[in-house]
Amino acid sequence: MWQNELIAGARLLGLELTTRQVVQFAVYLAELKRWNKTYSLTTITEPLEVVNKHFLDSLNYLTPLGGAQEILDLGSGPGFPGLPLAIVLPQTKFVLVDARRKKTIFLTFITQQLGLKNVEIIHLHLSHENAKTTFERCFPAIISRAVTILRDVVPVASSLLAPEGQLIFTDAHPDRQEIGGELEKWPDLFLEKLEKTRLSGRAPELYLGIIRKTGAR
Repeated sequence: MWQNELIAGARLLGLELTTRQVVQFAVYLAELKRWNKTYSLTTITEPLEVVNKHFLDSLNYLTPLGGAQEILDLGSGPGFPGLPLAIVLPQTKFVLVDARRKKTIFLTFITQQLGLKNVEIIHLHLSHENAKTTFERCFPAIISRAVTILRDVVPVASSLLAPEGQLIFTDAHPDRQEIGGELEKWPDLFLEKLEKTRLSGRAPELYLGIIRKTGAR
């Protein structure tokens, strides 16, 4: 059963899922599959694949988040990694941003269905140019599974990360040299860590990276 896979994977990350949380993941899985028939939210629909490549893949972000109280998920799509994290961290606020209307419609619906009071959904193409006008505050953590992490997410992180804040991302084929070259454009950011994830997730080998903002304002 996919539930056993989910529980076992979470346990490898040091997380014991409650019965309520398992039920929330079940609702999420069922609605993702139902909505996908009309909205084409994801190419991954088989339950075990959803668990491994979406749910557990998202929970890889859990440990590096530490005690961050408000987290921005940039390019959330149908909710990854933000919503699985919001399920297991009900006391932490998550702001999910996506530029595609069909994705934010689904996110609004599923957040209500899951009874998540700690999630805010924003429909917007967030960029370096509009980041400061969209948010008057900065975030201790930004998370993203966006493919264009360097082109789109790093510039936003430069604007919206609080001092000492971290941008956390995962990538199957990270290029340390390419990341370093991009960060030369943003002197307030540096690559702090790049290592294999505990769970393989959406790729046989998956890497988690942390880009840190310096303490200077």
